[in-house]
Amino acid sequence: MALTERQLRVNFANRLNDLRRAAGMTQLELAQKLNYSDKAVSKWERSESVPDLYVLKQLADFYGVTIDLLISEPST
Repeated sequence: MALTERQLRVNFANRLNDLRRAAGMTQLELAQKLNYSDKAVSKWERSESVPDLYVLKQLADFYGVTIDLLISEPST
């Protein structure tokens, strides 16, 4: 079954939050690494918006994961 846009946003928000916290980073520190504002990172983590494909790729590379992992349902 295909994921809805809302599900993708929530999956991404949760995964980004988990990865950022596991790296011991604040939203501001991550934002600075990406040349974005901490407000943008906060919106991503609250699933209010998602970054464009270029930034998704930057995030995947930064954390050493795939874009698919960033947006997929967590495995149980």
